[in-house]
Amino acid sequence: MAAKLVAFSAFVASAAAFTPALSGVRTGATSLSMAMDKTARAPIITVFDHRGCSAHKNVEYTGRKAGDQDDEMLVKVQSAKVTVDSNVAAAVLKDSLSTLKKN
Repeated sequence: MAAKLVAFSAFVASAAAFTPALSGVRTGATSLSMAMDKTARAPIITVFDHRGCSAHKNVEYTGRKAGDQDDEMLVKVQSAKVTVDSNVAAAVLKDSLSTLKKN
């Protein structure tokens, strides 16, 4: 009987360990408003690969050099406001809708 009690207690304890406590309480990032960002900003990722290029001096990277081929490569990430002409947006929407399959 004692073995069954110990086994049952271990089962309950393991279930409690994997059950989130206070699941109704939100903290941290989950408590923030999940409203859509309307600033029209987007990440702009630029990849520079100057390996073997001798046409110009590579001045994009200004940090400490590694001394190998990584000195000729760089990934730049920035956030920029994206602006699109409403006529261009309408044309893209029209082209997209015309190529979609109709069910």
